[in-house]
Amino acid sequence: MFICLLLFSACSKKELEYNKPAMYWYESILKEINFGNLEGADSYFSSLQSEHINSPLLPEAMLILAQAHVDKEEYLLASFYLDEYSKRFSAFNEHDYLGYLKILANYHGFKNYAKDQDFVYRSIDDIEEYLETFPKSRYTPFVEYVYIKFKLGENELNESIASVYKRKGKKEAAEDYLSRNREILEGIKIKSSYMPWYVRIFNW
Repeated sequence: MFICLLLFSACSKKELEYNKPAMYWYESILKEINFGNLEGADSYFSSLQSEHINSPLLPEAMLILAQAHVDKEEYLLASFYLDEYSKRFSAFNEHDYLGYLKILANYHGFKNYAKDQDFVYRSIDDIEEYLETFPKSRYTPFVEYVYIKFKLGENELNESIASVYKRKGKKEAAEDYLSRNREILEGIKIKSSYMPWYVRIFNW
């Protein structure tokens, strides 16, 4: 789906520019990134990929674009490039690094636990899989830190859901979510993150 969008966004450029050497597209990507125009960089990447599918410049361009989108806080696009790179080009000894980068992108893209429930659960699953697969990676301590942050988000999410059920008089459902927190963070005192009243009223 995203590749289709990239191809579509590149159409106007391709009407004027096509059949160029791989280095031309690669350098154009770098120029657009330097100008802060990531939409243009994505379009040039589409051209590079469509005209030079086997170019050795492709994997490097993917990693550069992934980092550029992280810097712009466009984490969904960063994850796309990391996923594509991992599927097509990565060696096994890179997997822990790529997994770490994707987890980091998800962490920085984590905005609101109340509105991103599925995102929280999927991210926790991804992190647990990472920790099981790469227990001795140099990035494991950082991933463990991110894991704790997501678990704290899950804790607040469960408390908010329990609060809704309490107000509706559904005590058993409320207790179910509170019991999940006791399992998640048993023995740890949690201080809820601050949320202004004018934000809180629109969340629940």
